[in-house]
Amino acid sequence: MKKLLFLNIFILLFFLAGCEKEYLERVPTSSLAEKDLLSTVGGNHTLLHGIHRSTYAFYGTHGRYGQRAVDLVIDLLGEDLYQSERGYGWFVSWYQYIEHRNINSGDLEWVWSYYYDIVDNANIILANIDNASDAALNPARVQFIKANALTYRAFSFYQLVQLYALRYDIGGTNSHQGIPVYTEPTQEGKARSTVAEVYTRINADLDEAISLFTASNYSRVNVSEINIRVAQGLKARVALTTGQYSTAETMAKTARTGHSLVPATKYGYGWNKADNSEWMWGAILITEQQTSYASCFSHIDPYFGGYATLGNHKLMSTVVYDYMSATDERKKVFKTIAGKPRVGKKFTGNGGYEATGQSNWTNDYLYMRAAEMFVIEAEAIARQGGRDDEAQTVLFNLVSQRDPSYVKSVLTGNDLIQDILMQRRCELWGEGSRFFDLKRLNLDLNRENLGHTTSLWNAAGYFPAGDKNFVFLIPKQEIDANPQMIQNEL
Repeated sequence: MKKLLFLNIFILLFFLAGCEKEYLERVPTSSLAEKDLLSTVGGNHTLLHGIHRSTYAFYGTHGRYGQRAVDLVIDLLGEDLYQSERGYGWFVSWYQYIEHRNINSGDLEWVWSYYYDIVDNANIILANIDNASDAALNPARVQFIKANALTYRAFSFYQLVQLYALRYDIGGTNSHQGIPVYTEPTQEGKARSTVAEVYTRINADLDEAISLFTASNYSRVNVSEINIRVAQGLKARVALTTGQYSTAETMAKTARTGHSLVPATKYGYGWNKADNSEWMWGAILITEQQTSYASCFSHIDPYFGGYATLGNHKLMSTVVYDYMSATDERKKVFKTIAGKPRVGKKFTGNGGYEATGQSNWTNDYLYMRAAEMFVIEAEAIARQGGRDDEAQTVLFNLVSQRDPSYVKSVLTGNDLIQDILMQRRCELWGEGSRFFDLKRLNLDLNRENLGHTTSLWNAAGYFPAGDKNFVFLIPKQEIDANPQMIQNEL
């Protein structure tokens, strides 16, 4: 199973200490140190914190910094976000549709390992916590930790199956090859489950997690830990992908409960601090844990002092930029910088270089927020039919907080759905959704006449819906290590 699943308990403990060493050999489960760690509820909670630490850790190169690095890849594979130049070369081959189609790519293997390492450690927790010496004395905490582990496992499988398999076909059998599903600690590779089987496991994990969160009265410390709202938000994402629109509606509406939208006047604050109620899930970093040039803000903030500041700006496509009105606060975070139009400063390093001439390197990472739940809910309602006014209202409740001049839509049917999808693109730019949306909606990739530099870079300009290039290849390391693994179409 992919070279012993490197990111074991001991590496996670190194992460907690701020160490940047990436790979260590897995110490056998029978080792005294591992037994000691897993023998208490607190030790299992430490491992859970290590899993979370892995979502924003440094992985050996400046293009690998956890979840937000994958998010950038996902958006660069779409048509709404692109780089202005090659710069130092980071993420260029992703945008060109080369990296994920190269079985020897270290970055391709890193994405695979990143998620399966989370799965492995979640499975370690789930296999051991009930046997902790003090489990009976801390039932609520045990339920909370198990719910977190189940949600992390479901999240990882959901990301992997969308990347390394053909799309989920709503109404189809979905008997095509998905990904291996591991539900217990093991070093043995497994065959790929079908896409249908993978989603069955994802939903089962999320349902169990929600049940455990409901039963537990243990509260998370902050948004760095997962809670019931995050699990419900992930359930809403999954339900939208699989066409379970009633479930998507209910889960999205419930998930955003207690999370109010930031007002229009504060939209451009930078999405860098988990200090407002719109954040549902993120990572709160301390100075010792920031990763400088290998970070989300280095690559996307034009004023951070990192790679974007050095010229590799991230731009918005014309089709999305032009869809927003002049009074839309979301549009105002895109500026002409160094002669380049539509440069995104949505994610800024806490004021950073633009305001002070000095970079604040320590900033929080955003993984889920309430605005996404509004667009999921609106789309899910509209797709059920006969409830256009309700969908229009949900959309209005979101967009009117971004644009004070916004008037409630009067569109209906498919026109309304297309409007919701465009508002989704306006709202979630840079947050890792567009490539997944292209796949779930079975759309072409078409970057032509949107301001891209595809001709200069020899990058992909067009792929038809369902093309094999929408599927990541299985890394060679996994093919070599797992005799049951079957490669995707080359």
